Amino acid sequence: MKNLLLFASLLAASLTANAATFQGSTSGTFENPIGPDAMVTTGVGTNVFTWGEGFEESVQTCSFGTCETNPVKYEPSKLTYTGAEFDTDVAQTFVAGYLNFYNGIINFGSGAETVDLSLTFNFTSPSLFSEVFTFGFSLNDTVNPEGDTATLLTSVPTKFYSYAGTDYYFELLGFGIYDENNNLTLIDQLFLEERQNITARLMGQFTTMPSEVPLPAAVWLFGSGLMGFMAVRRRAKTQA
Repeated sequence: MKNLLLFASLLAASLTANAATFQGSTSGTFENPIGPDAMVTTGVGTNVFTWGEGFEESVQTCSFGTCETNPVKYEPSKLTYTGAEFDTDVAQTFVAGYLNFYNGIINFGSGAETVDLSLTFNFTSPSLFSEVFTFGFSLNDTVNPEGDTATLLTSVPTKFYSYAGTDYYFELLGFGIYDENNNLTLIDQLFLEERQNITARLMGQFTTMPSEVPLPAAVWLFGSGLMGFMAVRRRAKTQA
């Protein structure tokens, strides 16, 4: 009986061991900006993307009773992606990199409306391989100084790996921001006043679909036979 119970325990352990642990690092570049004909961008194909022509205005400064007027040109808006290392299990939220958003003051009609982030995962475990995921961002520059937004467009789980009969997916969950109580919250939009910047964590998760990995039919049959055999042994001992 002890041998049978031990074998059943080892069988259950071997089934749960099929879940993969993912390790590696990330990198990313901005691609495919879309906007009006007068759109101005730099950094396409790199991890630093700017959009918009910096607004220029005349600013008067006075010192010791003397005033002079000088032109001031503001910086354009900017997204900067920084990669990260990861070591995570399935269904565990982790940091897939960092995104800094700077809200510049730009001329009307010169900004981008959307841009893609090509997010590259360089895996070291469970095997050596690379995978690229593409995520879209909506960029909303208004003509007033109240603030502008960078919004993560809808992200759906994307299949990228199969291991031990299980398909694995990656999903970008949103921006991770700490609130006033130092709790990490997930949001899909960053809002900033002009000439301000913020750095958010890009939170991701590896999942299986369906979420529960079904056991092979042969395992269920073996388990049923094992339980039946144990019941027969108990009955035989009772009658002895």
